[in-house]
Amino acid sequence: MVFAAVALAAFLGGLNLDLAAMVGALPVLMALLLPPVRAREPLGQSGAANAELRRGDTARILALELAVDRLRSVLESLREGVFVVDGGGELVLANPAARTALRQPNADGIGAILWDVLVPELAAAARLAFGSLAQDEEGIDQPVRHSSIASGKRVFDLTAVRVRSRESGHDFGTVFLLVDVTRSHELSHLKDRFLSGISHELRTPLTNICAYAEILRGLMPGESAEWPEFVRIVHDESMQLSRLVDAVFDYAQLESGETEFVLADVDAAALVQQACAAASDRAMSATIELTCQLVDQPIFVSVDANRLAYVFAQLLDNALKFTPRGGRVRMLVESRHGSFCLRVDDSGPGVEPDQRDEVFEKFSQSRFHLTDKPAGAGIGLATCRAIVERLSGTIHCDRSPFGGASFVVVLPAVVVARSAQTTVRELEVEPIEAPQEAAE
Repeated sequence: MVFAAVALAAFLGGLNLDLAAMVGALPVLMALLLPPVRAREPLGQSGAANAELRRGDTARILALELAVDRLRSVLESLREGVFVVDGGGELVLANPAARTALRQPNADGIGAILWDVLVPELAAAARLAFGSLAQDEEGIDQPVRHSSIASGKRVFDLTAVRVRSRESGHDFGTVFLLVDVTRSHELSHLKDRFLSGISHELRTPLTNICAYAEILRGLMPGESAEWPEFVRIVHDESMQLSRLVDAVFDYAQLESGETEFVLADVDAAALVQQACAAASDRAMSATIELTCQLVDQPIFVSVDANRLAYVFAQLLDNALKFTPRGGRVRMLVESRHGSFCLRVDDSGPGVEPDQRDEVFEKFSQSRFHLTDKPAGAGIGLATCRAIVERLSGTIHCDRSPFGGASFVVVLPAVVVARSAQTTVRELEVEPIEAPQEAAE
């Protein structure tokens, strides 16, 4: 353990990590590694002097134990994996985070050759790094790094460095630092998907605007019967671009905490009914059965009405988007233990259990089950979650009783007009003027 502790401290210092400051007891540890040199005691030395020497030895032993315990605690608390091997590649130390990368997770592995016990992908990189350091004849001891090593569902960065004493030149072996960068790679992938999706969402309206604007350049107002239609198309596509830009900007503000919410006591059930009414014509044109189930009495919540209306419209938009023709979508309002609860159920393809949290991540885009085309810019549901959480509520994805997806919003109610057993009435939404599809 002492050898590994010294090697680890030298490694941390070489990488200029903040953790090196936490091992300040190492000078004491190093001093204790050398046997104390004392002159032979004279025969007549008093018992008091011997007792003082014993107290000094006890203090030094306690300091050594404290230093080792401190190093062990630091090592075991690290989220990064740390391996220490000797000159022959034999493993002399591995912290808990490192042992998860062994072929037999959480096994000891001490005394074995490191690349014989590591998972194959990491073993190959570790062996190459160890070989590269062994060929360093000039003693520069520069770290060797291997990035983005895929192992199963995880991705790692591996750094290896040889550790030598700056005073004596003694070789303390090699330290490997293993960093799990899976989350960073996932976010990078999500950003790539976001750029792909938003470029498509921008390209379509821009193409139409440019094309029809070019046509209008060669026409005089009223010269052609298609003039009003061309103008309408340019206007509608421009509004679509504006909504997309506003959606991206709004999410950026929500994420930074700069958005101001104007709170008021609002009948949340009425907002649900308005969202259903606005989407009824779209549902009818797609031959989707859209129903809205409400409680008999209002349920008031303290919210920003415009923000909450966006959440309801976005959830309904997603349900209609992924529900096939002839399918079914339902918005169900309930009062649960003094809280307002909305379920948006659909009969679409649904969301797999392991992806139900991921759909709320920014840049995460669901895909159409027929075309596999990214749906929107990937920030719609992330914006919904940000708004609901700012309103002290929760939102999650579940399985719909119709076989598709179910998105559930729960908000604390200010006033619940009746008990949680309030009778539910089902309203068929009447067709109204064609709404604009909510921007993702």
